[in-house]
Amino acid sequence: MLTILNELRAWGVPNPAGGAVSVRLPDGRILISTTRLAVNRWHATVHDFIVLDADGRIIEKTAGLGASGTPMHLDLYRMLPRAGAIVHTHAPYSLAFASLGIPIPSVTNRADHFGEIPCLHADDWAVKADYLASPVKLDLPEGMVQRPEVAAVTLLHYRHQLEELIAPRAEELEHSGLAFTLGGELDGTADMMLRLEETARTAHLQAGLTNGTVYPNRLYRPKERMDLGTATGTPPVSPHPMRRVSP
Repeated sequence: MLTILNELRAWGVPNPAGGAVSVRLPDGRILISTTRLAVNRWHATVHDFIVLDADGRIIEKTAGLGASGTPMHLDLYRMLPRAGAIVHTHAPYSLAFASLGIPIPSVTNRADHFGEIPCLHADDWAVKADYLASPVKLDLPEGMVQRPEVAAVTLLHYRHQLEELIAPRAEELEHSGLAFTLGGELDGTADMMLRLEETARTAHLQAGLTNGTVYPNRLYRPKERMDLGTATGTPPVSPHPMRRVSP
C-alpha cells in the first residue's frame, strides 16, 4: 500500500484537497486511509490507515478515523462483490472533467476498455448548508470522521447515483476495472487510475491543438468526437437532478 501511494504521489496524481484509498482484505475487512492523509499531502505511514468491518465498525485503529468518503467505499464494496481496491485521488486532469459534469472520453487505446466513464455529481456546498440548516438523522459508520454535514453528500446524493450508474456494471470487474477507479486488487487499480488520468490529460492537450475539439481515438474512429467548446452546456452524465436535503 505505501509503495503504491508513493508511486502515485510521484506521478502527481493524489490531491491534498481530499480523497482516500482502500482495499478489501481477504477476510472481508476494509483497510482505508484516515482523514488526515490527504491533508498531509499523501505522505503515508502505517499510522495513516484504519481497519473496519464491512459495516464500518472499528476493528483496528491507529491514530485517526476513516476519511469522509468512507460510506462511499463501503457502499461500493457492498454493491460490487469483485471489488478489491478503490483509489479516489481527485487527480487534476480527471477533476477538470468532473468539474464540468461531463464524462471523460477515451482518446487512447489504454482507456478503451473502460467504456463510458461517468461523472457523479453533487453540489457539496449547498448540501452541507442545507444539512446544517435542517439536520436529518444519518447512519454514520463508527470508523469514520463524525462530520455528518460532509457525509450527507455521499449518503443523500452519491449513494443513489452509485446504485444506478456503477452497481449494474459489476461484471466488468471480472476482466478489468471501473474508472472510479475500482479494481480487483490495489496494484491494478492504481494502474487504472493512471490510465484514466492519462486519457483526461491527453483530451485536455488535444483541445489545445484543435481549438477546443476532442477526438476520441481520432485516427481509427473519425466520426466519434466531442466538442469541448460546448462542454459547460453539456448536462451531467448522471440523470439525477441536484437534490436539496429535506428535513
